[in-house]
Amino acid sequence: MVNIQVPEILASHQKLTTKDISFVYYNEFKPLGRNLITFNKCAISFILSGQKELYRGAECTFIGEQEAVLIPNGNAIIAERKLNTEKYSSLVVFFPAQLGQAFIEKHLIKELGPQHLNGTAGKDAFLKFQQTLYITEYINGLIKLIKKGLPVSSALLLHKLEELFLVLMESFPTQLFQIFMSGVSDNTNRLREIVETNIIKNLTLTELAFLANRSLATFKRDFKKEYNVSPGKYIRERKLDTAQHQLKGGASVNEIYLQLGYDNVSNFAAAFKKRFGLSPTIYQSKIRN
Repeated sequence: MVNIQVPEILASHQKLTTKDISFVYYNEFKPLGRNLITFNKCAISFILSGQKELYRGAECTFIGEQEAVLIPNGNAIIAERKLNTEKYSSLVVFFPAQLGQAFIEKHLIKELGPQHLNGTAGKDAFLKFQQTLYITEYINGLIKLIKKGLPVSSALLLHKLEELFLVLMESFPTQLFQIFMSGVSDNTNRLREIVETNIIKNLTLTELAFLANRSLATFKRDFKKEYNVSPGKYIRERKLDTAQHQLKGGASVNEIYLQLGYDNVSNFAAAFKKRFGLSPTIYQSKIRN
C-alpha cells in the first residue's frame, strides 16, 4: 500500500489544465489495490467504466458507472476496479477549495439567504450523485476537447467548473454548503466515529490512522486515551462480539470469518474460543437447542 498525492500522480494522463483547475481523462488498465490518497485539491470524479471504493472520515461507499462523487481535499482510502470492463476510466476535475467557497458566497448564499443554511453545521465527507443526461453531455464535450489537445483558456476552464457547480447547486445546495463552508472537522471528536463505523471493514491501523489524519503512533496514543485499551485488542474484541451476534442470528461460520477478515476458519475459531470458551460451531449449536 502506498501513500499517493493527487492530482500530482495523474500528471501523465490526458488533461485540460491551468494553474488551479484540471480536467483529467483518467484511464487505468491495471488499477492498484486499496491505497492511501491525499487530495491536495478538491475533486469531482465521474466514473465512466469500473468501480471506485471510497473511505473518507467515518463514511464508506462504492461509486459505479454513471455515478460521480465530490471529494473535499484531505485524506481518503480508495480502491479502483475494472470489474468486467477493459479498464477503469473516469473524468476527474481538480480545483482548490477556495473556488468552491467563492461560488457558494456568490451564488448559493445570495440566492437562498443565510437563514436557510443555518442548520447545516455538519460536514459531509463527500457527495455521491448520479450522472444525469446533462452531465453526460458535459463530460463527453470535455473528453472530446481533451482528446483533440485543443488549447483552452483559464477563463473558459473556470467557466466550465462553475457550470458544473451550478448543476450541482440545483439538486444539492445544502451538501455543497456543508462541504465547502463548514470548516475543518474536529479530528479529536471524530476518532471514535471513524473507529466504530469501520470496525468490521478490515481496515488496518495504518489506514484508520490515515482517515483520522494522524500518524500511526499518534493514533495509537489518542486511541488509548479515548478507549483506555490498545486499538488492536479493542478491534479484535469488537469483531468477536460481532461474530457472536451473527452466530445467534444464524449466520454461517464461513460467512463470518470472511466478513471479519480472518485468514482462515481455524484462526477465527481459535480466537472465538479464547474469548467465549466455546468454538463458534459448538456455540451456535448450543444456542439453537
